[in-house]
Amino acid sequence: MRMNRHLLVALWLLTSLPLTPLAGQDTSDTEQHGKRTLTLTRAESPPVLDGRLDDAAWRNIQVIADFIQKDPDQGMAASQKTEVRALYDDDNFYFGVRCLDTQADRILATELRRDNAFENDDSFAIILDTFHDHRNAFLFRINPRGTQYDALITDEGRDINVSWDEKWEVETRIEEDGWYAEIRIPLKSLRYSSGKDDTSFGLDFERIIRRDNEFTYWNNFSRDFQFEKVSQAGHLEGLGDLGSSLTLRIKPYFSSRIVTRGAADRDTAFLGDIGLEDLKLPLTPGLTLDLTLNTDFAQTEVDDQVINFDRVPVFFPEKREFFLEGAGIFEFGVWLGEGNRPQIKLYHSRRIGLSGQGEEIPMMGGVKVTGKVGEKFTLGFLEAQTDEFSGEPGDNFSVFRLKRDIFSRSFLGMFATNRQAEGGDFNRVIGLDQNLILFEHLEVVGMLGRSFTDGVADHQLMGALSARWVDDLLDVGLTYWHLDENFETDLGFLGRPGTRKLEPRFSFSPRPASDVIRQMLFSYRLEDFQRVEDGQLETRIHHFNYSIFFQNGSWIRINPHHATENLIEPLRLPGGLVVPPGRYGWWYFPVLYTFNPARRLSGALSLRYETDYYGGSRSLVQVTPVLKLSSRFSAELSYSFNRIRLEAGDPVSFHQVNNRINFSFSRKWLTSTSIQYNSSSDVIGVNFRLNYIYRPGDDLFIVYSDFRERRNMPAELDRSIAVKFTHSFDF
Repeated sequence: MRMNRHLLVALWLLTSLPLTPLAGQDTSDTEQHGKRTLTLTRAESPPVLDGRLDDAAWRNIQVIADFIQKDPDQGMAASQKTEVRALYDDDNFYFGVRCLDTQADRILATELRRDNAFENDDSFAIILDTFHDHRNAFLFRINPRGTQYDALITDEGRDINVSWDEKWEVETRIEEDGWYAEIRIPLKSLRYSSGKDDTSFGLDFERIIRRDNEFTYWNNFSRDFQFEKVSQAGHLEGLGDLGSSLTLRIKPYFSSRIVTRGAADRDTAFLGDIGLEDLKLPLTPGLTLDLTLNTDFAQTEVDDQVINFDRVPVFFPEKREFFLEGAGIFEFGVWLGEGNRPQIKLYHSRRIGLSGQGEEIPMMGGVKVTGKVGEKFTLGFLEAQTDEFSGEPGDNFSVFRLKRDIFSRSFLGMFATNRQAEGGDFNRVIGLDQNLILFEHLEVVGMLGRSFTDGVADHQLMGALSARWVDDLLDVGLTYWHLDENFETDLGFLGRPGTRKLEPRFSFSPRPASDVIRQMLFSYRLEDFQRVEDGQLETRIHHFNYSIFFQNGSWIRINPHHATENLIEPLRLPGGLVVPPGRYGWWYFPVLYTFNPARRLSGALSLRYETDYYGGSRSLVQVTPVLKLSSRFSAELSYSFNRIRLEAGDPVSFHQVNNRINFSFSRKWLTSTSIQYNSSSDVIGVNFRLNYIYRPGDDLFIVYSDFRERRNMPAELDRSIAVKFTHSFDF
């Protein structure tokens, strides 16, 4: 065990050295970065946002019109012409877009909900790398109905924060020759370096024609790079000195709710509160302070119901706005497993202000500082204080993150987390990490950390190494991690504490010359987990994958697996099932078919059968249809049926429902209703949310929740209705 730790430290030190001979190897003469340039024109008078593009300001300026396909025919001209014009004045950027279409009656525009992924729609997107660091950017996307999607891109897509919402405006029109858009992005909504006479941004555009599953781009059209790889963007020039951006934003809130809990003796409480949703103060052009007081998360969407049939705990994503904004800066210690679900995440903000059962713990407040320091450093600091909950005193949480950019796309970093209880116990984690991008496609990731827990003396080291080559044809890599048996993180998530993992992987993705098939995938991956304490095998899974991606956007995946589980202790499954200790090995055969997303009825169908599942069998059927009747109404339905038979005992069946029904009166009036059922705990829940976006960035929420545990009668009840109103003041 000691030898493994020493070897891990030695390998990390070796790979983290910024070797001079490699300094130029994360760029290539074949990359697309900076191949094209758009020069901005200063507007004498701003255009009127009406989607017409007939203002005098749009005349006699540079026009971008030569978009290139990434799919289906890389390097070929787009099948439909796209024209883009750009202007700016003292307060705003303006983009005028013509998405011409010879079959305008086939334009797809079905979504009115902000921040929807537009999987069923045509769309147009803008990436702005405002610090021109080739790593981070703002993403703005629209569909032909003017529905908005915005996100923060960190480290070329390692984190894409869709919960970032800023103030910007768009108006669109669908005409006989295509669809048109005018976009206004206030300078106050962006962060950039000011005081320069030669300010320049990274810039790229994307247009998706959904009916043909066609993806076209202005600059980054190589299949080896996703749109979020901002190192491959072009240039936006002609800005001059833009001056400073936002000076101060104060966003208070008011909330009121009625809460009923209990069974026979139902306890009803009337609650009202005011607080500070966010105070945003730029400390420097690149560094921003956010402050929240008496924080309220009444509008946050509920988690999906999950029945866990594994020995590993379920990972639930963060959904609260305060923690999501700028979250990419705090991404460290994230190592993924099956389905890109985190197996290690050293900072998981859900550990602040939420109990293990997802109950809200009152949060007194928090402060966060995020952004760029100079041209090379990225800083993140967060501190939050929770109040007393269930008779237990509150905790203080703090997170520190610092990264330095090296080469053109790589970084070295350090991090620290701390949970300090009022009673005195604590847990702290410190560490170093790196991400080296070499030869364009080789990513070498390393991390070394140690925890300090009250009452624990030693065996608190962790480390991880990964080398992976990824392009459109090949995905080859090797990952190793080591978690000492006493390593703990009270602000993180550990799926398998006290283990070491070895994970080799190989995949081959050819593109046949076919009018039906776009790409195929053949892959193998091994996950081998061993207990650090005694070196025994815990889990070993051989993953095989054969997938076919069709030209129309549908795809099918067949991926047999062989699993070996070594249970040291009995494993307790839902429904009262108990698996005795022992070594178990079996095959399971999942099959997944995902329908063409351009159709009004899409979604997926999944089947899975396992023989000798812990000495028995398991079958799974999951149906997840997505129905788009119109731009106002959609339904995202999910039903899964599990049937488990162990070696001893009768078979047990489980039903799980997670349905979401959306109705939008307009882009400003949005409703969403979730209906959930979990037969394992016999819980049925309904959550209704009305969101009125009365102006960009400011909302009125009305949320009704009703969750009932029906195992005992009368049923345990948790019902609430909440109203929340926010209004921001910009200075």
